[in-house]
Amino acid sequence: MIVHPMVSWWRRTEPAAIRERITDINDGIIAVAGMGLGLAGAEVAAATSYAVIAISATAGALSVAGTKLGESFADREAQQATVAEERRLLALTPDEERAELVAWFEAKGVSTDTARQVAKELSATDALSTQLEIEYGIRDLTTRRDAWSDGLWSGLAFLLGALLPVLVAIVTPLPWRTEWTVAVASASLVATSVVLARRGKSRIWLTILRSVAVGLGTLAASYLLGDWLI
Repeated sequence: MIVHPMVSWWRRTEPAAIRERITDINDGIIAVAGMGLGLAGAEVAAATSYAVIAISATAGALSVAGTKLGESFADREAQQATVAEERRLLALTPDEERAELVAWFEAKGVSTDTARQVAKELSATDALSTQLEIEYGIRDLTTRRDAWSDGLWSGLAFLLGALLPVLVAIVTPLPWRTEWTVAVASASLVATSVVLARRGKSRIWLTILRSVAVGLGTLAASYLLGDWLI
């Protein structure tokens, strides 16, 4: 049976990774739509609004990408330091490291004899990977490529979320911009909430309610702030 590439990607991608990308998309929706409503509340000229909204979408995407890139490289450096320390300990005190594994399995309810046997077999296979996973929860080490990929996809996800508010600002007549911005932002947040709920196996309506409530609250505050400041 032939599986569509998107379906295959959906199935093999971890729910946590999906949540991160959905969060970036929602940030793009809310941030740029909020900027548009703030400018509408301030009654800024159309040409100026287009420029400010486009700049905010681009700057936001670059900021999100840069922040994620920095976080990923920081995680990678922390992992490398942990690997170096664990490799040192395994070389100096292998028996103590194995005893830690035995204690960990015993704490999970495994009998002492079984815990010792499991720890022995795992250590014989790949002691370093075993220690990293059990002691620190590290299953896969972050590579430079992973770090750059995380930053790039975060920025693109933000830009994807910002795209519809930008288009609304460009194609919608000024008297209707506020209504259309709210409608498009709300519909987008509903769509991302459905995807998030289905992938995370959470309750759809509760997820939608939370997302839309936060989004509309932010948009209302942006509009009122723009109306008050200018």
